[in-house]
Amino acid sequence: MQAGDRPLAAQAREFAKPPRRGFAWASGVWLFVIVALSATASVRPELLLQWTRHLPGRDKTGHFLLMGGFAAMSVIAFAGRRIGARCISAAAVLAAVIAVVVLEECVQLWLPHRTFSL
Repeated sequence: MQAGDRPLAAQAREFAKPPRRGFAWASGVWLFVIVALSATASVRPELLLQWTRHLPGRDKTGHFLLMGGFAAMSVIAFAGRRIGARCISAAAVLAAVIAVVVLEECVQLWLPHRTFSL
């Protein structure tokens, strides 16, 4: 069977799947970095939090950069992929990212040097 013999929809699906495994791995590494930074800030706050006084907006700016980067990487990595016959939407990916971020913030309720804020 040659490329011209297959239905047009099957050909389009082949070209619609760009290789994004690198982005998926980068998204996982980014999440690991967020967890590692959170744990470091909880256990040894003097190591990580001393440089934040030079950052405008401190905590909010850090959250925006870390969580926004994680959201962007996740959408690039997973939106448009298929699970069975269903296509993962960007909204579904963002909903999963929001759930992870809220869970990470809730963990801060039990950490002594961290404060919970959404």
